[in-house]
Amino acid sequence: MTIGLIGFITLVLGLLALARGPALAMMIFAPLTLLGSAAAMLLGGAGSIQPAHLFLGFVTLILASRRSFWTATLRSLTFPNDGFWLLVTVSYGVFGAIFFPRVLAGVTSVNAIGVTDYGPSLLRVPLGPSSGNITQSIYLVADLMCFLLARSFAGTPLGFSTLTKAMLLYCTMNIAFALIDIATFWTNTGFLLDFIRNADYQLHIETVVTGLKRIVGSFTETSSFAYASLGCLGFAAELWLAGIWPRRSLALSAISLVLLIFSTSSTAYAATPLVLAWLYGSSLLRAARDRVTPATYGFLAFTPLAVLVVVAVIVLNPVADQTVRDFLTVMLFDKGSSQSGIERGQWNETALQNAIDTFGLGGGLGSIRASSFPIALLSNLGIPGTLAFTLFLASIFLRRASRPIDDDAGPVQRAARTACVGLLIGATVSGALVDLGMPFFLFAALASAEPRHRGRVTVRGNEGVPLRQSSVALVQS
Repeated sequence: MTIGLIGFITLVLGLLALARGPALAMMIFAPLTLLGSAAAMLLGGAGSIQPAHLFLGFVTLILASRRSFWTATLRSLTFPNDGFWLLVTVSYGVFGAIFFPRVLAGVTSVNAIGVTDYGPSLLRVPLGPSSGNITQSIYLVADLMCFLLARSFAGTPLGFSTLTKAMLLYCTMNIAFALIDIATFWTNTGFLLDFIRNADYQLHIETVVTGLKRIVGSFTETSSFAYASLGCLGFAAELWLAGIWPRRSLALSAISLVLLIFSTSSTAYAATPLVLAWLYGSSLLRAARDRVTPATYGFLAFTPLAVLVVVAVIVLNPVADQTVRDFLTVMLFDKGSSQSGIERGQWNETALQNAIDTFGLGGGLGSIRASSFPIALLSNLGIPGTLAFTLFLASIFLRRASRPIDDDAGPVQRAARTACVGLLIGATVSGALVDLGMPFFLFAALASAEPRHRGRVTVRGNEGVPLRQSSVALVQS
């Protein structure tokens, strides 16, 4: 086992969090989940431990020692609450990872994850145990712990406010890593990021398409960066529309959108319009029901106009029109006929057949690779696991809490749900695995938290005064 520089930094931050308490721990933990290309510990041929997973151990030590954690967690895990359905999903997944590849061995051919008895999986192989069963089980258990810890932490007004700020810091650091990635590439100083690019994964960090550097930020490839940025766009934009930290949230959402446009990621180009459509549609529904902020009225009024202006400028300029057409043809329209597109289409086709061949039980968590999250979920966890996770999502998205009219928790939780929508859209476009990543479950925890309070929950605006007492007050829908 080898501990890298980022591993030592993570250990130091963990000890600091132990000394300072849960608020600092959560402020550190959220940005660490961005380090998708980093390995805190390299385990030889057995893989690696990412910084966020290592730090999760410290968060567990800090929060699990408090009685409030167990009270909130047990409440969440009772039927039919969100934690219960996530626990069912994870339990079925781990059970399936252990037994299904063995019980159903050979009944179907799969695009496996990790190493199988036939070696590294490059072509379809008979269903059987693989290293993916172990790694994906660990990741899914970590997702469950992340959700329960964060949900418990956000169970007080201070914890709720701190987790909100932690996710804003997450969005800020995602942008910072992207800008550093671009700057170090064009100045030939990429070696400065070697300490967070030390995992034993294949890295796609120096690719240029049509003159644009593919933005990877702190991840291994541009699709992973786009996936994270879709969540950031949804979260920050919804906060801006609600008038919460308006200047900061506007800047974060605008920069995230620009980075998605210039990322050269087909995931970004397919998913970003859907996220924007969700934001526009939900804003339109709120405006039809209740009073909303001036920012929301402005968004509804000027977005169609802005789209028409941009389209008109491009269409009326032959050079710009041809450039955009060529770019979109390369990055999106011809993607399905490319080698990568054909391969991913074959993954999905095979995964759907795997779900049928395994009698709807699934091939076991970590057994089957797909190219769309719903298909990966169905093929790995079958109908029972898919149903359980669907009920978990329903408990997050359909939850309606009764709160005072001047309570800030409602708009923040709406923003967290929009972030989850963005991540789900991104995963549906190109997600190969069942694991949605810990940021998804941090947003989900914020969306479902139940802050215990006397009166209202308040987060702070730029002016340092409660939002509902500022000039950007709104009536919560």
